[in-house]
Amino acid sequence: MDNIELSNGSFIKCKSLSLDEFDSLRLNALEGPIGKFKNQFGVDVYKLKNEEVIANDNGYYMLFNNTDDVEKVLMDANNSSQGTEILSNKNPFGKDFPNHTEALIKELSDTLGVKYVQPNEQLIRDLDSKLSKLPNASEFKKRHLINFIAVIGEVLLRKYKTEWEMVLSSDTKTWNPYLRSTNRPIEFFTYLYEDIYIKENHERLLTEIYETVNDIKKNQR
Repeated sequence: MDNIELSNGSFIKCKSLSLDEFDSLRLNALEGPIGKFKNQFGVDVYKLKNEEVIANDNGYYMLFNNTDDVEKVLMDANNSSQGTEILSNKNPFGKDFPNHTEALIKELSDTLGVKYVQPNEQLIRDLDSKLSKLPNASEFKKRHLINFIAVIGEVLLRKYKTEWEMVLSSDTKTWNPYLRSTNRPIEFFTYLYEDIYIKENHERLLTEIYETVNDIKKNQR
């Protein structure tokens, strides 16, 4: 099962479905499309025999444990004060992001003219050094946010022998890359986004974010 994170920090269990899987389950549904979901959210929701439900939100097909979970997700997406997800249209790989991090790091290294051997702290320092010399650093960083997430995450993954944990946003479309942790997944991509888009930090961007997350991981031991 996957996780959807709500704006209050809680998680709802779900599973992504293909169209064929959705249609197969829909044929044996006990009820649906359920009126209140169709009327309020424009989403087709069907109740299955075991209390599970399936939902079709504009071509995104999901399986939930019960109708309460679906309602929580839809209400959260509808009422969230956060607006558009910060990685909306910025993570083209979706749930498959972890399988593309190596290519993203190589792409960033090649673009900045940095020799790439493996993800480590020296690579982060070398990339920061090149970034500090760019005449168009702000726009470059915005275009390469997903690359930055990849390089910081992979260095931390190797250091702490952990894994990526992909979490689906309550918009049911955007997959967010977290670092798996003993307590709860670490959401470091928001720090990067804020530094690039809000604070417009141009000094030691990657190093500062890496050190912040590194401290979090140390304190969890």
